[in-house]
Amino acid sequence: MGNTFPTIKLNDGTDFPVMGFGVAGLNKGEILINAVNQTLEEGYRFFDTAPFYGNEMEIGEALRGSGYKREDYFLSGKLPNDCHAYNDAINAFHKTRELMGMDYLDMYLIHHPMPMYGKYLEAWKALEDLHEQGYIRVIGLSNFKESHIDNVLAHCNIAPATNELECNPYFTIEGLRRHCQEKGIRVITWFPLGGPLNPPPPIPPRPENFIQMLKDETLNAIGEKYGKTSAQIALRWAVDSGMTPVPKSGNPKRIHENADIFDFELTAEDLARIDALNMDRRLGPDPEYYDELSPVAMDV
Repeated sequence: MGNTFPTIKLNDGTDFPVMGFGVAGLNKGEILINAVNQTLEEGYRFFDTAPFYGNEMEIGEALRGSGYKREDYFLSGKLPNDCHAYNDAINAFHKTRELMGMDYLDMYLIHHPMPMYGKYLEAWKALEDLHEQGYIRVIGLSNFKESHIDNVLAHCNIAPATNELECNPYFTIEGLRRHCQEKGIRVITWFPLGGPLNPPPPIPPRPENFIQMLKDETLNAIGEKYGKTSAQIALRWAVDSGMTPVPKSGNPKRIHENADIFDFELTAEDLARIDALNMDRRLGPDPEYYDELSPVAMDV
């Protein structure tokens, strides 16, 4: 049914789409249902959600009611940051799965490492066991930096297949991306279009002299060459750089535009020009210090 995006093989042999659809901040109701139905028709198969987004049940209902078979889409969830203890992680996963009305999830990620508590290895063991029991097809990480990744790799029975990170042409994290790629871990990118103009908590306020990435002259100039928007160029940059972006939108026009990036490829020169735009502008919290459980978590 409908088109499908290209896929790559993860380190466990799973076919994984080169672009997904994020649902953070999407309204519930008809907007969400219509967005899910349109994205499926446009070719999206990978849907990325988390308990923090507050719409797990609605995403599950939308997918189950879409007319697509369960094996036709790739559904991913995340472990809440206060559930790293083994039994808490097991229970949190099953709560998510049951809310979505699913027998299994295609992928499940540890949302943040929360290194100050030292329990993410315990959480990883829970994910490994859920994988072995057939409840999760792919297990991975989210917002893990080099030291956190290496700690997991040193103690795991199953290597992480993915790591979801904030990344875009203004925040290219080349060193961390290279580290993941060397370890055979596929990078998934959130905020692939530069992030919101007015980010909601827990994202810190935007910095002074904020530049909207999609208005960047270089991105627009490259877009003119291909007859594409700056957003399409940013998404194609991620794909051509070996990453899986997860843009989100409830706007039908933008959903269509975001999907329309598979009829061209950027040249090595284009990629280098985009890489050079990096200004290390992180808009989300730094995973090394982010502590959702602290009352001053948003001050870091």
